[in-house]
Amino acid sequence: MSVTLKDIAEQLGVSITTVSRALSGRGRISPAMREQVIQKAEELGYELNHQQQPETARKRICIVINSRLHPLPADAFYGTVMVGVENECQKHGSSVFFQTISHPGDTSLWELHGRVQLDGMILVGADIYPSIVEEAKRRGIPVVLVDNWLPNLNVDCVVTDNRGGVIQLVNHLVSLGHERIGFIGGPLSHRSLQERYEGYQSALVSHGIQPNSDWCWLHNAAGPQISKGREGIEALIERGLPVTAVLTDNDNTALGVMQGCAAAGIRVPDDLSVVGFDNVELSAHLSPPLTTVHIHKHHMGKIAARRLHELMRGEDAHVPLRIRLGTELVIRDSVRQLQK
Repeated sequence: MSVTLKDIAEQLGVSITTVSRALSGRGRISPAMREQVIQKAEELGYELNHQQQPETARKRICIVINSRLHPLPADAFYGTVMVGVENECQKHGSSVFFQTISHPGDTSLWELHGRVQLDGMILVGADIYPSIVEEAKRRGIPVVLVDNWLPNLNVDCVVTDNRGGVIQLVNHLVSLGHERIGFIGGPLSHRSLQERYEGYQSALVSHGIQPNSDWCWLHNAAGPQISKGREGIEALIERGLPVTAVLTDNDNTALGVMQGCAAAGIRVPDDLSVVGFDNVELSAHLSPPLTTVHIHKHHMGKIAARRLHELMRGEDAHVPLRIRLGTELVIRDSVRQLQK
């Protein structure tokens, strides 16, 4: 079995980060400790050639996504996040690689690492397997998550204030006289979408409105889909459309809801108000334009890349950060005020 950074760290009684810094020549570490680590690595038979790089070497960053999101340009949310990552990496002179994974045992990422020796990884979306993070940490590779967090692992992440954004939407709907507010979305296995659903429920309660399961439709598909929006509104219509407004957990689902309304002869917003979440470019061009919540998608990628470069330099690497970005309510024409 090949020798790993963890093996060297355990032999010396130091952290994997310390070993990685010593072997890569990056970060703040004493010459004595660097020499001690290199000596131990040679004793154990660790291959030093790939790890030893000058401080000014061009860093190699890999953006890792689940294969269901490929190709990224077709994904209005994560495609924008990736542009932010690339723009920030360009400022640092770093090379950017892309790798998709399809299951927990997928070895393609580590095959890429074996070819190019990655310096850091940005793992994007909720469908990233914890085993990938664990293996990266074992190998001493800095990692930052985007739009996801793993409670059982100490790993840096950049996320959105999902609860706050939904509260803004509910407050807006209530201010216009809506009390029977429905919810369509899922899957709740996606942590961000779960937060949006929980935020919806708590926001209703804060206004003295009892949440009602008949007002909601949730799915367990592999991600936000337009078709699920259509299915959701069809289900509510079958129940007699017991709501005056529908809150969806993303703009694609809102589009599906609006398509379903059009097919059923329900006018938006005259008969039903609809709101989304994410503020993807499409939302401004729907008919009517969609009221939604703006997520700073480009900044999510930019900040994740910035934090990753800090970790690669050894800056505050012992303190995992969860960076939460605020949201903004975007009011358009898909909501009407109810008559009092």
